[in-house]
Amino acid sequence: MLTRRHVEVATGLALAALGGITAYGSLENGTGWTDFGPAAGYFPLRIGLLLVALGLAIAVKYGLTGRRAAALSTAVVTDTEIAGPAALHAPTSFDERFFEPGSLGRIASVFIPTAVSAALIPWLGLYLSGALFLVFSMMTLGKVGVAKALLIALCTMGAFFVLFEFWFQVPLAKGVLMPLLGIY
Repeated sequence: MLTRRHVEVATGLALAALGGITAYGSLENGTGWTDFGPAAGYFPLRIGLLLVALGLAIAVKYGLTGRRAAALSTAVVTDTEIAGPAALHAPTSFDERFFEPGSLGRIASVFIPTAVSAALIPWLGLYLSGALFLVFSMMTLGKVGVAKALLIALCTMGAFFVLFEFWFQVPLAKGVLMPLLGIY
């Protein structure tokens, strides 16, 4: 059974690994100070080391939390009333099940269309792929009608097109289809 503790520890270790990769990669660019200021790897090294430290702290914290709580639960417990924002939430345990029944289906209903949309970017471009993703998501998850979904998706992607292509002058991926339509 996958528990919240497992996920928290894995997330901390993944963050530490990402930080280690970042710090290692920064060594190729120099990490010291040059005549012109910091070298290209100066800040990535420090950020990578910070991520390693924070990731390990997260992993250790959540890896040991249950052991401390188990030791404290054998001690004498006094009746105290919980007040403030904590009173709104039910107490959770790190050893409870992470995925409730049916949650994987909800996660997949968002992840799979996102992955398909990202995979279509090289062929359809970011704007058309994003518009199709928005239409699909609004119709399936939001129960929005076709006309309204199309209108919102076209307006959103049109605004992104104007923002990035004209204002920021940062051309985003247009794929194969948009140049064929004369949009490049």
